[in-house]
Amino acid sequence: MKGLVTKESKCKFGYCVGKATDLTDPGLWARAQEYRRRMSGSMRLISPQEISRVAKARGFYATRKYNGEFAMVVFDGKNIISVNPGGTTRYGLPCVDEAAKLLVKAKVKSCIIAAEYYMLDESSKANLVQQVVGTLRSPKKKEQLDEIGLAVFDVIEADGKSELAAENVFDLLSKWFDKGKKVHVVEHHVTDDLDKVLKLFTEWAVEGNAEGIVLRHDNVGLYKIKTRHDLDVAVIGYSEGSDERKGMLHDLLVAVVRDDGTFQELTRVGGGFSDDERRELVKKFKKRIVPSEYVAVNNDFVAYEMIEPGPVIEISCLDMIEERVRGGPVNRMVLEWDGKRYSALRRMPLVSIISPQFIRLRDDKEASKGDTGIRQIAERTAVEDVDRPARADEMPPSQIIERSVYTKTMKENLMVRKLLLWKTNKEEDPEFPAYVVYLTDFSPNRAKPLVRDIKVAGSERSAKKMFDEFAAKNFIGGWEKAD
Repeated sequence: MKGLVTKESKCKFGYCVGKATDLTDPGLWARAQEYRRRMSGSMRLISPQEISRVAKARGFYATRKYNGEFAMVVFDGKNIISVNPGGTTRYGLPCVDEAAKLLVKAKVKSCIIAAEYYMLDESSKANLVQQVVGTLRSPKKKEQLDEIGLAVFDVIEADGKSELAAENVFDLLSKWFDKGKKVHVVEHHVTDDLDKVLKLFTEWAVEGNAEGIVLRHDNVGLYKIKTRHDLDVAVIGYSEGSDERKGMLHDLLVAVVRDDGTFQELTRVGGGFSDDERRELVKKFKKRIVPSEYVAVNNDFVAYEMIEPGPVIEISCLDMIEERVRGGPVNRMVLEWDGKRYSALRRMPLVSIISPQFIRLRDDKEASKGDTGIRQIAERTAVEDVDRPARADEMPPSQIIERSVYTKTMKENLMVRKLLLWKTNKEEDPEFPAYVVYLTDFSPNRAKPLVRDIKVAGSERSAKKMFDEFAAKNFIGGWEKAD
């Protein structure tokens, strides 16, 4: 692919996959990231029931949202290549080569186009995203490449011009790709009627295999309309409200169970609860509090009380995103439950959950891979390393270096302060610090009984200094060392 890449990529069946750092213009990678970031920032996600939130206007472009992988396609007048926000380049796909021929025929000097790779045969609803991603990553036979289509939906730049109006975008795309077979303009309709949009949604997403609808208007804005997904998830932690909300649930930390039985953090759930449910859940979960070497905090930087796995809730969400805006996987911590406490294993790819809402407790289900497994997510979107055990690469255990426990009695209530210093022995992994200093302060007299403070260090000398400073500050004024 002379003119667009500096060296040959890894090729199979004439199809080549490389890195964006090998582009003659590495700035194209940043442009793909910026386009994705800008679209994600301006796009409002709604369900079909929320269509009334869209302002009425004339000339909406309703486009079908395909189940596939985003691609920014770059054409320099002769050569063509795609790059995604994660930094992967692709060329040699039949659909992309067809796009180049059509652009040459249309006498386009250069352009940058937003598109979606997808499966041309969408007759099966099962695992469409995994099918296209699996083929793009590693096709097993040449014929599989002919099964990939390219649906183009935006013109980022055409012959040096950018920020085109929606009408001009679709005029250009239709002019260039109307006679395409494996490459084509995304299926779309121009309408003034939001009821028509709902009918298209039923046709494309409910009865068909589309992911949803993107609604575009130059003045009103950009909307993605999708059906809410339901998931059964394991509750592993909770945080309590403060002040007048004391004794009421603030939010839950929920997880899915991987195939090896480990728990992977999924999201925080704070909406959808009645006040009565918030009170009852706090009472229920206080009885299940357990120790944890891993500390998770909510958006208010309040540490979650970790609970013994068992409770299951059903939640709904509008979307599950497996890639960060600027590319790369969404990594979530995987925890091991040994029957007594949680410990952190490593961060692994999962998804970002958009607009999670509590639906109900599922007393008929348990926190297991059968009822709350990761597969319910993997069936709907492409999750990297879903088959990889979290314990695959054995890591050395942490080593306690110093431990101090002090107690104090006030108004017949026992207060406990515990200070730990440990070496993780995992400092070669960027997810782990070398040393951790951890203080827990329990006082039943306070509005918030349990307070934690944690610091990390890169050397034992620095960690020991932190430990001594914690001790000098906290173990004074009547505190006595416990045996």
